Amino acid sequence: MKVIWLGLLILAATAVQAAQPQILVEYLCADWGPAMTLSAKKGDKPKFSATDEEVYFLKQVHVMMPQSPSQEARQTTSLYLCKMKSDGSCKTEIRELWHNVTYPIDTQGQTSWLDVNPNTKRIALAIGYAGTDLVGLWLVNLDGTELKRIVTERTEENQLRAVNRCSWTPDGQWIVFSEELRGTKPDNIHRIAKCNVDSQAIVRLTQGPWQDEPAVSPDGKTIVYGQVGDAKTGGIYLMDIDGGNPRLLPNPDDKRSNKHSGGYPAWSPDGKKIYAVSAGIVDVKSGMTLNNRRPDFDGRLWSAECVHWGPLGLLGSATSFRITLTDTNLLSVRALALSGIMDAHPAYNRTPDRE
Repeated sequence: MKVIWLGLLILAATAVQAAQPQILVEYLCADWGPAMTLSAKKGDKPKFSATDEEVYFLKQVHVMMPQSPSQEARQTTSLYLCKMKSDGSCKTEIRELWHNVTYPIDTQGQTSWLDVNPNTKRIALAIGYAGTDLVGLWLVNLDGTELKRIVTERTEENQLRAVNRCSWTPDGQWIVFSEELRGTKPDNIHRIAKCNVDSQAIVRLTQGPWQDEPAVSPDGKTIVYGQVGDAKTGGIYLMDIDGGNPRLLPNPDDKRSNKHSGGYPAWSPDGKKIYAVSAGIVDVKSGMTLNNRRPDFDGRLWSAECVHWGPLGLLGSATSFRITLTDTNLLSVRALALSGIMDAHPAYNRTPDRE
């Protein structure tokens, strides 16, 4: 009899364990921002540090809830605005932005981009591949309040559109972004535009066919962007904030051509240097390559991808859904957050990062 009861207990425990939900956490886009202390009292405004910085990031959480053997598992997906310290500790959910979305963000590429404006304490969030209820350009405060979409998935001519990267002007009045028109012939068109956050008026700065990945300089006067073209026209470009005076960033170190290659260019905090994938760190004034090292990460060479350059280094949110920090000498890189599957207790009612 004792053996029978022991067997039943083991079977019951196994059933409970099998019934536990599985959680897949995907770390998406990230940027530096002023350290924020949220008030425990409802209605009180958060307090921001004038000196310390934290990492703000978007996290997508899939919860798979087991059903009976005859039913398929039920999945829910939510997206959270989060923050953590620069060493990856103290990961904290600020607010759930979207709950149980029908079509989540497609993570087969760099499909979201987050840019913090430290002066206005607001975030611009670009989502390129997801359901129509998510695609577009969004604004949200650093404390997760006042979420609103200011550029939709449709143009004024009713063309299908995506926003692939966004960058604030320092005064917080304009957001420069990459506007992709999908389904056009012969190929998709990528052009650079800017949106006024008050009137939501859109101004096109380029007409395509393929200008992409803009970033506004720290002084707000210049935009760096990438252009896909042939050996003469492709490369990293600069233009004035109003779209005038487009010019190719020179490369006196390259004898084969007079251009730099590499995607997702990012400005140094002082505006004197630019980092781009494959190009490394380049002096803006002369175009000379200052550093093109690739640090070793997890046994292989690593490039900081999709970068925001802050005082503590190059914050990357790569297409492999991890957030990394690379020093400005490109000697070392460390992971701050790694996507993956987590197990949860049956009484799960919050994501593993909430502290």
